[in-house]
Amino acid sequence: MTAERNKLLMKINYTLKRSRERRKTISLNISHNNEIVICAPYFTSQREINRFIQEKQSWIEKIIKKHADKALLIKERKFVSGEYFYYLGESIELEAFFEPKEKKGLVLWNNRFYLNSPDDKETRKHYFVLWYKQKALEHIGKRVDFYCRQLNLRARGVRISSARQRWGSCSPDNKLAFSFRLIMMPPDVIDYVIVHELMHIKEKSHSRRFWKLVAEAMPQYKTNQRNLKKYGEAFTF
Repeated sequence: MTAERNKLLMKINYTLKRSRERRKTISLNISHNNEIVICAPYFTSQREINRFIQEKQSWIEKIIKKHADKALLIKERKFVSGEYFYYLGESIELEAFFEPKEKKGLVLWNNRFYLNSPDDKETRKHYFVLWYKQKALEHIGKRVDFYCRQLNLRARGVRISSARQRWGSCSPDNKLAFSFRLIMMPPDVIDYVIVHELMHIKEKSHSRRFWKLVAEAMPQYKTNQRNLKKYGEAFTF
């Protein structure tokens, strides 16, 4: 197998791999760092490869833009003015300052975050976490109560955690826990996680019966499930 370096019309490098094996079609793959690899049968002409690239041009641009947008969202937070943070799916700009005589902490006012804190990353992050946890308990608590009434279920309490890998959980005795990071998600996605965990009151495993229960309670759950997976890395720090 040989490799050749070429350029797309959009001036992005790609690697062409020609195979002597029984490959019959041209394929294209784009990695998360936007490395483009095209695999083609060994004797495929350059004209045919160029035509294939032109046909895929719009799709390539779309994927690269998607990767760029995601990278922008998940870049390391510095907790400084001008950065954007998420709340209920909305992107909100931060204005950070330090007034020693004023109350320290984070407030949301007129669609902008205001953070009064010393210029220290960990301290500023601490105030964000406190604020998110408070808002998560308020919002998620109300939505759990709503769905418990709707679905005729009873949860034995709601706790807000700092979990990074799990959005929610239901204990064997039906106590619910949700990561404070969930409050960054759009309301429909939050509701999906709540319904998901409430259904574990009826069915502890992820069996067919479980997913049937979720679908009955929230017919559009698959859309919210995809969005949870899609934005999961972005709506966190």
